[in-house]
Amino acid sequence: MPEPGRRVLITGSAGFLGEATLDYLTASDDSVFVVGVDRVPTRGPHGDTRRFVSVVRDISEPLQDLIDDYSIDTVIHLAFLLQPQRNPEEARKINVDATKNLLESCANTGVSQFIYLSSATVYGAHPGFSRPFTEEDAANPVQGFTYSEHKAEAEQLVLQHGEESGDCAVSILRGCVVMGPNARNFITESLGLRFLPVPAGSNPEMQFLHVQDYCSAVGAVLTHRSRGIYNIAGSGTISWREMIRIAGGRPVPAPTSLLKALTDVTWKLGLQQRSSAVGLNFIRYPWLVSIDKIANELSWQPEHSSQEAVRAWAGSRS
Repeated sequence: MPEPGRRVLITGSAGFLGEATLDYLTASDDSVFVVGVDRVPTRGPHGDTRRFVSVVRDISEPLQDLIDDYSIDTVIHLAFLLQPQRNPEEARKINVDATKNLLESCANTGVSQFIYLSSATVYGAHPGFSRPFTEEDAANPVQGFTYSEHKAEAEQLVLQHGEESGDCAVSILRGCVVMGPNARNFITESLGLRFLPVPAGSNPEMQFLHVQDYCSAVGAVLTHRSRGIYNIAGSGTISWREMIRIAGGRPVPAPTSLLKALTDVTWKLGLQQRSSAVGLNFIRYPWLVSIDKIANELSWQPEHSSQEAVRAWAGSRS
């Protein structure tokens, strides 16, 4: 749980994870004060705005005034473009450049703790690699998958800030896809299809994280004022085709070469917004992570399995 009287700024506060983080923090301690920053208004925690302020602002703008005005001591950086983008440079302004601006604001105001939500996709999904990734493994994003590439770039900025700001506890959470009621991400966009083509011969085991477990991981990092990188994932795994069936869809195997060509054509023509063909790596090859480090150092364990996380999302669709 956060320290009493902690004053937290959350970027991307109007999104699925932003709202969950806000609710978790304000429910865990009635002395915590939260400032939510997003490009659209953020709802107050359970309708209670006494310990919360919503600020509508583009995070590519400096936030030093907000940090100063509200005496912020902790920043949780969630703002990121989740959907694949057709203009990587425009996306970089939000995903990477805005992170740099935010870190500069934190350095200038003496923020004492900074948490960045990264992604397990930074490890990549590549042929010939089957063991779970650990935090010692280098980031190796799938080339052309902008989401992962930008997460890896932003991580380097965050780690550099941690080295240069010795008094600031800087941590990175490399999470697998977070699921729960009303979750929306590149996986749920695909699972919304009634008939979903899948690469023939591929059915990798995957990990997912229930939103409640994501929140408890943030709480563990806040409590321990942790520094460094931590993988977070739900227990167990679930196969891609099983997920499709849970979502009420039907997997339709197709030759990989044909599927790649169709995916690229429909992406380039704007007929689908989910991903170009490079995204298929994540349903062709495994990209599991080990959570031993956070379990050993922070005594954190997920309460939900990967399958339970998926079912929590699927159940909210009916």
